Amino acid sequence: MSHVRLALAASLFIGAPSFGAVTYFTDQSAFHIFNAADGKVLKGVETFEESTIGPMGKAFFPNSLQNGVPRPFFPNGIEETNLIIQTNVTPAPLAPFPNPGTSQNSLYVAGPGFIGSNSVNVGSDEFLNNLLSSLDLIFTTPDKTGVGVDLSRYQGFGNSGFIIGVYDNGNNFLGSFAIPGPIPFGPAKVFFGVWSDVTIGRLNIWGDDMGPSPFGVDNIEMWIPTPGAAMLLSLGALVAGRRRR
Repeated sequence: MSHVRLALAASLFIGAPSFGAVTYFTDQSAFHIFNAADGKVLKGVETFEESTIGPMGKAFFPNSLQNGVPRPFFPNGIEETNLIIQTNVTPAPLAPFPNPGTSQNSLYVAGPGFIGSNSVNVGSDEFLNNLLSSLDLIFTTPDKTGVGVDLSRYQGFGNSGFIIGVYDNGNNFLGSFAIPGPIPFGPAKVFFGVWSDVTIGRLNIWGDDMGPSPFGVDNIEMWIPTPGAAMLLSLGALVAGRRRR
């Protein structure tokens, strides 16, 4: 699968961590090396290839998409656990809290060949409701210290960049990162990765267009500490949460 690699130095930081340390990547290999050197392991990658959508196909469905919850062309939901994908209809980047749309066509799944795509991908269909929206990737267990995702654009639907907000499991803001446009259209993909010393609870992904337009996500990577370290990390997060309260 081909990727468009953007130089990290050319990307624009638009926020700062409220606590903890956050490191961003637009180079997938560097992201993998960094996590491995930090003793992290890959918990899984959600590729959406379990979907039964056919080539050139597209279907919409309501929020949310997750493991064990049937959706059109996802008879058992997605394969990866501890991951929820849903739209956020807050009409601005860096939505501070989940705010899922309520329509029957909030999310879509598209098959390979759909407007140039070369894989199955998922995104927000809220533009059909004339709503500005972003996409939330929610991680339901406090063990994700690294998250990577492929982002893609469709010909004829805008090619502006992306603004990604990073939040912990209590929706405390950790930081934000902007990938500037123009973004090449599919089948090209742009990689984004984030590592944090505080567990990641949510990524909010905003396509930085002037009006409603769709974009796709694919290959969601989730990195976690080794089992013993994960237990210590969870205890640390619990103590930190009590201190913040």
